[in-house]
Amino acid sequence: MVEDKRCPLFRKPESLGMGGGIGYCDMDSGGTTCEGDMKFCERPDALKKYLRIKMNDLEEKEK
Repeated sequence: MVEDKRCPLFRKPESLGMGGGIGYCDMDSGGTTCEGDMKFCERPDALKKYLRIKMNDLEEKEK
C-alpha cells in the first residue's frame, strides 16, 4: 500500500473559490498552488533545500 505523504508547507485556502483539495505552498509565500501531495511536488529539490535551511535555523536557535 502506498502511503500518502502530505507536504508540511501546504495550506488550505480560506475561500471556497479555489476548488476542492487545492491550496497554497508556503515555500514561496503562497505564490504556488498545489494539492499538498508530496508525490506531485513540482519543485522537490527546492522543497528539500527550503526544509533543510529551516531545520538548520531551528537547530541554531536551540543552541
